[in-house]
Amino acid sequence: MIIDMHIHTMISSTCSLIDPEECIRRAMDKGLDAICVTEHDTLEGGRVMKEIARQFDFLVLGGMEVMSREGHLLVYGYHSDIKGVPPAEEVIKRVSGAGGIVIPAHPWRQPFGWYSGAIDRPLEQTEFARIFQVIEMYNGLSSAEENAMGKAFCAATGIHGIGGSDAHRIGDIGAVVTEFADDIEDESQLVEALKSGRYAPRIIKPLEERW
Repeated sequence: MIIDMHIHTMISSTCSLIDPEECIRRAMDKGLDAICVTEHDTLEGGRVMKEIARQFDFLVLGGMEVMSREGHLLVYGYHSDIKGVPPAEEVIKRVSGAGGIVIPAHPWRQPFGWYSGAIDRPLEQTEFARIFQVIEMYNGLSSAEENAMGKAFCAATGIHGIGGSDAHRIGDIGAVVTEFADDIEDESQLVEALKSGRYAPRIIKPLEERW
């Protein structure tokens, strides 16, 4: 299955210009099998998009992008909004305790990456490599250099990596995806697949070719 793991819409992300129905049509036109709607700090967008997607017979998976003290975190398989700016380890504890998974978004992006660039040593030498089993290796709004750092980190540590467009504009949907070896029908199966490592991120169209 080919899934864009990181999309924002106008439903709950004020920074997005993506209309819900246009989002689904674009995803289908790009040949995607599903999308994950990851609004900021809320699951509302995913809930609304699922209802809209039924008329298209298209799979929408719900998630969210949580702002933690250390950086932005993609959350899948959790069923409550996470507000405020909690420590990352608190988010991980809550989500993993409920059977979900937490994945750091665009760790090397400045700002909004891990520690927002405030650390003065490689992430491999911090607790980052200890507390995450999966990272967002490729992000559609990250630079080629930042995505290369994600690839190198996963190669050096053995940690798995996903890819997502981080789309805020309709044209960015499907620019970066994750290809899963197994079929996925809901969020619980998505979490199982993410823990299995049976997938690979793929850059379809780099940021430099879109802007």
